[in-house]
Amino acid sequence: MKRSTWVPIAFFLVGCAFYIYYGITWNAWMENLYKIVIYAFILIALHWALKKKEEYNSERKNNSND
Repeated sequence: MKRSTWVPIAFFLVGCAFYIYYGITWNAWMENLYKIVIYAFILIALHWALKKKEEYNSERKNNSND
């Protein structure tokens, strides 16, 4: 599995765990909903950046072999 896939998924699972924990302990589900949505957008950007980095590295590796 590529790093651009598992890193954002792992961070999202940790973020959801915090969201659920604080939703239960502080009863703050709706107050923190916008935070988990923003967090999801940040992780989508992270996935995109890591994917581009992998593409650039594979292009560079292919060009150095030529």
